[in-house]
Amino acid sequence: MNNSIVPASTAIQTFRDAGYKNTASALAELIDNSIEANAKNIQILTRESEVQAAKRVTTRISDIMIYDDGDGMSADTLGICLQFGNGTRLESRKGIGRFGIGLPNASVSQCRRVEVYSWQNNSCHHTYLDVDEVKDSQQQEVNIVKECKMPFELLKDIEGEVGQSGSLIVWKKCDRLDIARASTLFKRMESELCRVYRHFLDTDDTYGKQRKIKLINTGKERSVTDLHANDPLYLMVPNTVPGFKDKATNILHGNVISLMLPYNEEGDEAEVQLRFSVALPETQKLGGGSDLGRHYRSNTGISFVRAAREIDFGTFGYFNPQDERHRWWGCEVRFEPIFDEVFGVTNNKQAVRGIHFIDMKEFKSDHDDWELMIKEDPKLALRQELSKRISIEIKTLEEIIKSRGKGTRSSEKSSLPDKPSRIANKELENNKKDTKSKLEGEAKTKEQMQQEWISSVMDSDTSLTEEEAKEIANNKIDLIVEKSFSSWPGAQFFAVETTGMTCNLVINRKHPFYTEMYEPLMSNDEHRYIDALDLLMMGYARTQDELFERIDDIDEINNTWGSHVKSFLKQLNADA
Repeated sequence: MNNSIVPASTAIQTFRDAGYKNTASALAELIDNSIEANAKNIQILTRESEVQAAKRVTTRISDIMIYDDGDGMSADTLGICLQFGNGTRLESRKGIGRFGIGLPNASVSQCRRVEVYSWQNNSCHHTYLDVDEVKDSQQQEVNIVKECKMPFELLKDIEGEVGQSGSLIVWKKCDRLDIARASTLFKRMESELCRVYRHFLDTDDTYGKQRKIKLINTGKERSVTDLHANDPLYLMVPNTVPGFKDKATNILHGNVISLMLPYNEEGDEAEVQLRFSVALPETQKLGGGSDLGRHYRSNTGISFVRAAREIDFGTFGYFNPQDERHRWWGCEVRFEPIFDEVFGVTNNKQAVRGIHFIDMKEFKSDHDDWELMIKEDPKLALRQELSKRISIEIKTLEEIIKSRGKGTRSSEKSSLPDKPSRIANKELENNKKDTKSKLEGEAKTKEQMQQEWISSVMDSDTSLTEEEAKEIANNKIDLIVEKSFSSWPGAQFFAVETTGMTCNLVINRKHPFYTEMYEPLMSNDEHRYIDALDLLMMGYARTQDELFERIDDIDEINNTWGSHVKSFLKQLNADA
């Protein structure tokens, strides 16, 4: 009988499923360790092998190696580095480490065997963790650390000389990489890692000392990619902005906002900083359709940065990312690890929780004891202060950007249906079933339908003028199914309405589903995720439109469903 609290042979599969959203996120854990070890050079190397796929031979990543020239690990440290939930910085409140789960969790989420070499003072040691061995032999103890020769055969592919001290981590039997080819994987990693580690990639050492991070494909066509800062404030050099790699295209807006906020229930305080930037007038004039404008589009959001390393990025309920005006400003919120619980930092450092915008007018009306609640809860105090300060600055920035005119809205793009809408409408164009929206629409005039769409569009985006809304409405009036946004209290996270003669899926911005799931997906570079979710909901909306004779039952289902989703998400945040 195995009396271990965590039987490794069965638990390791659970560890493999730990929430790393992709390979880049898992590798970020190892980069964190290298930065903590004072490495100046960090290199991620891939090795590829040929495999038979269907009727052709193709190349796939077989191994990934992470090399650094940091301090290295002693034999004792190496002995615990592959233990789950253990580490040397569990109680540390300095630097980007702390949680003690990074190396083993991140590694097994991507591969079935991880080997670690580390050297100091001309002495090299080695250990490993093999998922198959743990499962097959019911292994409970970590493997013995052994002294070994330097792994020069593996190190021959690095750029430059091998450091006097350092570490090499090797991922073997890589079976869970989100991308199989090195060139494609590097392209995706470059986009993500360049923003996460931007403060370590620029030339300013004030906040985050510069490191050289390289991506190296060791295959037949060897390639070496140096990472540069992808800065959503557009103040850093060198950067990844096309045509402006050595030039800042934004300027700092106002002064740095310093907030002294409580980080525990005892009321002890520390500093949180807010920085805002705004595009130079000549930058904005280039417009959203330019290469630079498209780069800005991928960086539309608010960045939460912990100890110089980005933890999360998104809109967090503060603004509508589809409004192009928000493309031309940036916001960065800096905090130190002492605020981890207040910001709800997840243990894999991929998200902050419970910091989305709070409407204080609504909050006060819902809670008679709101002042006491904020005084006693550091999380609420943080949300209140961030909501107030960020909202004020965004409003000012909107006016600055709008006053310039050029580049404030790309009417050609914003007025046309997006990809999910085009797909759904094309698939339904030959579907002749009677629907609620069709029957109701046939009784309306063209002017009535247009006015309904204008009202819906302006409700969805309050920044629009009536002329802009009219232009968008004219492109929506003949659609069979479409989506829009609104805000209302209650349990429903979406409603299905008839707008004109269109089945209109209306998403509720006040529901936790929007702030916790939908909005973060809108900010994600992987647009297929939000596209898939849109199509899923549009499919449901169309189903409801066809089954209109059973609308009473459907309304009850929607209310009950929304209520459960709201309570489940609330508990998810409470457990984070």
